[in-house]
Amino acid sequence: MRHAIILLMAGLLILTACKKNDELNINLKYDQNLSLEYHEVIDAYSQLADYYAEARLVEMGKTDIGKPLHLFMISGDGDFDPESVKKKGRCIILINNGIHPGEPEGIDASIQFSWDLLENRNDLKKYLDNVMIGIIPMYNIGGALDRSQYYRTNQNGPIYNGRRRNARNLDLNRDFAKQETENARSFAKTFLFLNPDVFLDTHTTNGSDHQYTITLIATLYSKLDTAMGTFFKNKMLPELYERMEKNSEYEMIPYIQMSNYFGDIKDGIMAYNDDPFYSTGYTSLFNCYSFMTENLVYKYFPDRVRSVVDFLTQLTDFTYDNCSEIRQLKDEADKIIKEQNLFHLAWELDRSYSENILFKGYEYIRPEPSEGMRVRGYYDHDKPWTDTIPYYTKYDPVLTVKKPWAYVIPQAWSDVVDKLKYNGITVYRLGNNTDIEVETYYIENAERSERPNQGHYVNRNVKVRTVNQEMPFYKGDYIIITNQHANRYIVEMLEPQAPNSYFAWNYFDPILEAQDFYSFRTFESQLMELLDKDEELRAAMEKRKTEDESFANDQMAQLRFIYERSPMYEIEKYNRLYPVCRLINEPDNLDLEEDPI
Repeated sequence: MRHAIILLMAGLLILTACKKNDELNINLKYDQNLSLEYHEVIDAYSQLADYYAEARLVEMGKTDIGKPLHLFMISGDGDFDPESVKKKGRCIILINNGIHPGEPEGIDASIQFSWDLLENRNDLKKYLDNVMIGIIPMYNIGGALDRSQYYRTNQNGPIYNGRRRNARNLDLNRDFAKQETENARSFAKTFLFLNPDVFLDTHTTNGSDHQYTITLIATLYSKLDTAMGTFFKNKMLPELYERMEKNSEYEMIPYIQMSNYFGDIKDGIMAYNDDPFYSTGYTSLFNCYSFMTENLVYKYFPDRVRSVVDFLTQLTDFTYDNCSEIRQLKDEADKIIKEQNLFHLAWELDRSYSENILFKGYEYIRPEPSEGMRVRGYYDHDKPWTDTIPYYTKYDPVLTVKKPWAYVIPQAWSDVVDKLKYNGITVYRLGNNTDIEVETYYIENAERSERPNQGHYVNRNVKVRTVNQEMPFYKGDYIIITNQHANRYIVEMLEPQAPNSYFAWNYFDPILEAQDFYSFRTFESQLMELLDKDEELRAAMEKRKTEDESFANDQMAQLRFIYERSPMYEIEKYNRLYPVCRLINEPDNLDLEEDPI
């Protein structure tokens, strides 16, 4: 991976020597209720990169449609090496746009913001003293190329919108953890390359109607490192809301997720639990302050774009003002995570804790039902209201695991290891065949979802049984040592009970299928012979028959009872055995070779 980054930086140096002095010909159309098409977006960034020495546009990998995923960077001194930028004490912000191309505000807003910044409108260029900006111009290119005036028809502009899903018909904002798409793998490469301090993903929501144009999803502060979470909750979030109120005509409010699904906004709203398959849930695994703007579909498109431009400005302004503290807290968290022992895998809303926030809404009208007619409610814009409502922000861990010294993954599951490598995780391989004492999981329960999600019938409510045993491993099997910056990603993806683990996404489902069968028709005589020879076993079965009438009348249950106590039952140790083993303590004389990424 380091070699690939060196090659990328060499390419950037070549681009530096190719600057042009042509006049800019960028035609943003959001005031005409139009969002730029894909080729217009890339052309706009190409012009900016050619015109300004502080800007670069590079290709970071492929997408499922075959077109490249671009990264546009703005750096005040023309240094586009993220490691070098960080050594200078600067922060890095990464902005992702067009994950759902029918939600295009961020696409146009990021071009406007970049142009304003590079042109030093309103003295914005000062931010580059402390901040480097990275922008993914358009993430879901396949969906963006499929434009229609009929996508998102309930949305108040633009006239033409892209398709929500990508070329594989996948929702890319459900693929960040498992990374089954080229888009997600290229994103991981981009994210690993920049290692940003702050991340923003731009979206549109069609939820409840209210007086705000822009809402904000912030990753859960309780999931962050303690010091980062405190800073996030007590300083960063309050100031961002305050800055939008003071410096923008578009006041901002938290994303509206009602605390009571069938209730009313006045009953309260709750913070969004952004699981790792979402962009913000994924990026926060790597100690990144992560946000998602959600503009309201009912508001006019030009206003939605301008609100995002304003938020980009305020987010950059806050990062500029607080860069040293942001960097210090992230650097400390990166060190802490390598030594951290306990990891939280699942979370639940704490309804005993809430904050009061001022909210500006509209009365929701529920008409009386009429016979034979379906009646729907609506928000009455002639009846605005302002009041304080409860805001539930605290989530408590409900599933915690202690990390092992390392995870051992048989090479038969190399596709899973490849996914770990995409995320910059160091992997080792055994240099010889060896037996190792490990902690193993047996899957006791796994309930399939009734409907497919991203083409998967996801495993939920997973229960495991733990057994310590010696297992054979072979030369080439993988060792993932948990002393890495990506420990949260490692643990959350490899622990089968985690809601977004590789097991949840069905990558290990073959282990749920028993294949070593026996036939009672031919096996019965062997079992009865065993019963005749083993007096202790015979006594145990007779005792069970006297205690359990149904057992006494069930011949198959009796044969199973004998089989489970026979030497032949050894083959069953692989039935429902989760193949990723936990090596609790570092063993002596383990022959390991680092596997290149």
